[in-house]
This record gives sequence, C-alpha cells and structure tokens, in this order.
Amino acid sequence: MSTITRRQALALGAAAAVSACATTQPPPKAAPPAPRGRLLAETADGLSLVELPTGAVTATYPGAVPGPRWQRLYQLDHDRLRTYDATTGHLVEQADAPGERIKAVSDRVVALGPEPGPRSRTTITLTGADGNRTLHLDGNIEPEAFSGDGQVMYVLDHLPPEHPDRYRVRMYDLAAGRMTPLLTRTKQPVPLSKEEEMRGKGRQAVHDPDLATLYTLYTRQDEHLHTRDLIAGHDLSPGVHAFVHVLSLDQRWAYCLDLPEPFGLGPPPAHTMALDTQTRRLYVFDASTGRIVLASTDDLRIKRSALLGRLPDGEAYALAADGRAYLAAGKRLLSADGETLAPAGAWDLPGQAHGLAWLNGELLAGAGEQVLRLQPRTGARLGAITLPGLREVRHAEPSYG
Repeated sequence: MSTITRRQALALGAAAAVSACATTQPPPKAAPPAPRGRLLAETADGLSLVELPTGAVTATYPGAVPGPRWQRLYQLDHDRLRTYDATTGHLVEQADAPGERIKAVSDRVVALGPEPGPRSRTTITLTGADGNRTLHLDGNIEPEAFSGDGQVMYVLDHLPPEHPDRYRVRMYDLAAGRMTPLLTRTKQPVPLSKEEEMRGKGRQAVHDPDLATLYTLYTRQDEHLHTRDLIAGHDLSPGVHAFVHVLSLDQRWAYCLDLPEPFGLGPPPAHTMALDTQTRRLYVFDASTGRIVLASTDDLRIKRSALLGRLPDGEAYALAADGRAYLAAGKRLLSADGETLAPAGAWDLPGQAHGLAWLNGELLAGAGEQVLRLQPRTGARLGAITLPGLREVRHAEPSYG
C-alpha cells in the first residue's frame, strides 16, 4: 500500500483547486456574428447594392428608383427603361420607353415624364406588361403613385401651370381617361373645385405596401385650408404649418393629419417620419426643436407628444423598429420608447448622419462615409463598413442560405 507525503497531498490539492476553478470559469463572450444581408444605399455614384457583412458594392445604378417593396429597381437611360432584381442586381427586363425621368412606380406600371418645370400640357408615358401608353394631359402634372390594380394614377396638379406656386392632389382614372374626384375618409366625393391646394414642400414620403397607403409629410403650409374646411365653407386659415397627407391608394380617399406647432416652422430637412407597420404607429420628428409626436394609423389621431434632444445640424432621419423610434441628425443619434416616447438612449456619431436601417436585430446608421453596426439598446458599436460618397442608407434586408 503506497503512502502519500504531506508535500504530495498539498500538490494534489492545489491541482484539484486549479482544475475546479478552470471548469467553473465562464467562457469569454464571443463577438456577435455580423449580419448577412444586402444594403441599398444612395452614394455619389447612384443607388448602390452592398453585400453585408463584407461591404462589397456589387452594383450601382445611377438615377435608379426602387419599387414599393424594394424587390425591383428601375433605371431610365436614353428612353430605355431597365428593371433589375434588387436582391441579385441582375437585369430582369428592358424596354423602349420615352421620357426624361421616372415619376412614379408600382408593381404593375411605371410612369415616365418630363423634368419638373413650368408647362401648360404634360406628356406621360406609362409602361408595363401591356406595353406603353401615352397620355397628353392638360396642366402641369406630376404622377405620384398608383392604385394596387394599376387603374388609378394619383398626381400633383401644379397651379397656375406656367407659374406654379401651389398644387393639389388629384386622381386620374386610366380606364375612363379623365380626372375623377377623390373621396374623403368617409367615402364622400370631393368636388373638383374643392380640392385642397398646398403651398408647402413635400419633405418625405413613406409607403405601406401591405395597406396600400402613402404617407407624405408636408411642411411650410401657411394659409392652407384642408378639403374638409373647404367643403364646410370655412374662409379663415387655421394656420397649419405642417401635416401628413394620407392617401389610401386602393380605397381612393385622402386625409390630412395636422401636426401641432412647432412642426413646419423650422427647416424642412429637420423634419422626418417613420412608420411601424406592425404596431400601426407613425412617428414624426422635428430635429430643430426636438419635438416628436406619435400617431395611430388606425384612426389617424395623434396619441402622444414629447420633447427629445434638439439636433439642429443637418438632415434628419427616422426609423421605427423593435418597439422603439430611432432619430438621427448632425452627429447625434437618439432613441425613444415606441409607446411612451420616453427617451431611451443618446449616442454620438463619428460623422454626419446619413440614414438608418434595420438588419437582423441590429441598427445600421450612416455616419460620414461609414455604415455603423450598432447594438440598438445600448448604442454599442459592433462593426462598420466604409462606403465612399455615402449620401443615405436607404434599406436593408437579410439574406438566407
């Protein structure tokens, strides 16, 4: 029978203790894997398709316009309309289509027309699966959107045509070949002489393709009367400086959601909005004053208002995701609780803000010529890619397989 000396026993005990400590020590935290996906970003060269996480630019399309679901990209070049798959960047089809600029797109039809400017008559080319159709319309007309079935084209009619200083939203029935009345939210036809005329600037448009609704933020709306006021015979301006024009593309009604002061009093680029399609919430933010409002898209009423930090420098951007609203301008990024609007975070950016996007639970923020990967709850930087000439982060989607 062997014996163990005191020195051997102490050595064995120390080894056991080290072994025990080694087995109970938590493993070091691994860095989160970079999300795989594709990013669409506006650069100095055009709309670029970027692979993530490598940051490789696989294609760039000067002057391209995305479709309503970001599945297609449309590019007009010398009367040739090209359609690309936004996932792969591959050319899907191309066709002859005269026009100087893409005006409006849908899943069924694309409208082409002249550059904006004074004119008393407008030629529009509609191109789709059935080929081309040319419209010669009286007035200074700018196509804006289509109904889901492609039978109605919504337009901005600029007045007076040759020296415009205001405009109105109208509806062109493609089957009937004429302008027809829009409806109010209560489905009452709006007399053609009672359409509201806007003098401000359309700052930003957000499309909800699932509900076929277009939200457009207008600022600088001095001396503006809504359709509901005109129909009621009001002759005094309520002094609206900003509102969200809500256009139901399939149900063919329009409504204006008034925004309280100070919205519309500050610089138009300081205004921004974001739509959360899951919670049916619309957020509007004025970076020059720090004011944010939350509206329900179900009843089109403002539910809450709050003051966040002022972001007085540069263009403003907003994103709604994961139960929060994210707001960026200048070199600053803010977040707010999506329901209460309580401040939830504030972080510095290493460069001027250039858009926001969401990918696989991460916040993508354009800053200078970088796209930052940020942990959305803490603002911690998880990585970055460089995009020379970055102007705006537009959209991101995950890739599978």
